[in-house]
Amino acid sequence: MSLTIKSLEHIFISKVRIKSLRYFLMNPDKPIHLRGAVRELKEEINAVRRELTRLEETKIIKSEAKGNRKYFELNGTHPFISELIAIFHKSYGLGGEIINNEKKLGEIEYAFLTPSFTKGIFMGVQIIDMVIVGNVDLKVLDEIVTKAQYEFNKEIHYMVLKPSEFALRKRRRDQLLLDLMMQDLVLLLGNPDEFVKM
Repeated sequence: MSLTIKSLEHIFISKVRIKSLRYFLMNPDKPIHLRGAVRELKEEINAVRRELTRLEETKIIKSEAKGNRKYFELNGTHPFISELIAIFHKSYGLGGEIINNEKKLGEIEYAFLTPSFTKGIFMGVQIIDMVIVGNVDLKVLDEIVTKAQYEFNKEIHYMVLKPSEFALRKRRRDQLLLDLMMQDLVLLLGNPDEFVKM
């Protein structure tokens, strides 16, 4: 078990709450009703109902009645959403795998996820879900991405840059790189202070 997952289990005592938060934070654009949540989380209906009610009370999720069902979805305007998304993407899925396999991947200077992956928000004409800067073992990276594509049931678009290329693009104020760096990124690996220096 990774350190980040262990930390989450100590911060959020309820495992059903962790599973619920994980579902909503990793699927920000997928509303779900109670019975669907029970199937998805593989937990007892009363435990799921209790956690959904608590999350709704904190305004982290919101609900809407459609027909005779109540659907729950992430409240993207909650003040903690960006931080919670970052925590869960560093613990699970693609982000968690990148962090857990840092040594196998090679010498990574930076790795980050973009809002197109974490929030389903697309900016600009080019879709890039993840960028890795470093001397990367592409075979290991491909295995991680393939596994994540299967888990999320979607294609993941990523870019790998050598540190020298990243530095050059920063110096030249490359428009694609500037557009990426202006977004609400989830920095998985690397020094955040050095990352933003131009």
